[in-house]
Amino acid sequence: MNKIIFSLITFLLSFNTLFAQDNRIFGITIGGSNYITDSDVVFTKSQPGFSFGLVEPVPLSKRFELLFEINYTQNYTKFIGRQTKLSEPEDIKFKMGNINIPFIVNYNFSNLKKDFIFGAQAGPSLCLFHNYNLVDSSKEDYFLDPIYLKPKDLAFDTENERTSVNVFFAVGASVTYKENFMCNLRYYKGLTDPYRNAPFYSTIDNVTVSSKESYFALSFVYFIED
Repeated sequence: MNKIIFSLITFLLSFNTLFAQDNRIFGITIGGSNYITDSDVVFTKSQPGFSFGLVEPVPLSKRFELLFEINYTQNYTKFIGRQTKLSEPEDIKFKMGNINIPFIVNYNFSNLKKDFIFGAQAGPSLCLFHNYNLVDSSKEDYFLDPIYLKPKDLAFDTENERTSVNVFFAVGASVTYKENFMCNLRYYKGLTDPYRNAPFYSTIDNVTVSSKESYFALSFVYFIED
């Protein structure tokens, strides 16, 4: 994972050298997320997470710009499970770390006293890794409703010994203040089904193994100038 992150950051810096057209070198971003999983084989409750990363702005015209980003996101989700199949159900907290690579087109449609610029955003995003891990390791032998999966069954990448790649499409809005500060609010809709890589896929009869995943993200960006 560290090698992948290093390679992506190196690419981002090279991207800046080739395409930088204004005095903003890159931006540092930090924010929060709320990840939502809707599946037939698990019951979940969404939880807030956090993210941080780098942003490279590339002006395309007076009003359009491309935002190329590399973000690390830590998502949290509660799965409904139980200690034994006859026990009362309870919330079991999992975490999942992802590398997200959005390619976002930002359209600046309105200026307010030249200090605030309002924009609309859209674009695809690649998501690397899909590995849910228990927060409380003492619950590794619990059963997950409704078909009694084990917590380790949700560690797709570990069980499959390969990195998952999923695709999202984002839409949102932005506010930029004096070109140095930006706030983004986005909704990411999953275009691929991460459960297609579920290691338990072939062991379940008469159950559709699929998932619809999405998340909301609020981020703040500070652009460093040359």
